[in-house]
Amino acid sequence: MIVDFKIVPEDSRLWIYQSNKDFTISDIEIIDEKTTLFLDNWKAHGNDLQASYLIKDKRFLVIAVNEKFNPIGGCSIDYSLQLVRDISNTININLLDRLTVNYRSANQIVSINLSELKNKIKNGSISPETFIFNTNVKTKKELSNDFEIKITSSWLSKFI
Repeated sequence: MIVDFKIVPEDSRLWIYQSNKDFTISDIEIIDEKTTLFLDNWKAHGNDLQASYLIKDKRFLVIAVNEKFNPIGGCSIDYSLQLVRDISNTININLLDRLTVNYRSANQIVSINLSELKNKIKNGSISPETFIFNTNVKTKKELSNDFEIKITSSWLSKFI
């Protein structure tokens, strides 16, 4: 059962899928349609899941589940990955690419692959103070507090 993202509890479990470019209006319409239909019928072991989603910064698809309502299982998570693959294929953007890093530069979001980011850190063209988008956050509270963090506070700090 889908609910408004605003009412999902702070400790709800999250998954974040990122794009290497801004979603178009058409992309957003497709994401909205497919995600709403999926979440409205999403179940774990036959029980409804209280779930929601958010398209953040026209770049990120965030899916949330309130595990206090009903716990989620591995099969249900696998079904959500099928949704994300379907969306990726439909809009022709790989939302499952974990080698993409999005960061903020002059109030714009820039995408870069991990090897290129390492090189830019080494040559100093990306500062340790640069803010990246932390797609590893696990709860709605972490999304609010730890989604945009400095490279030095992220797992990428090992490349500095």
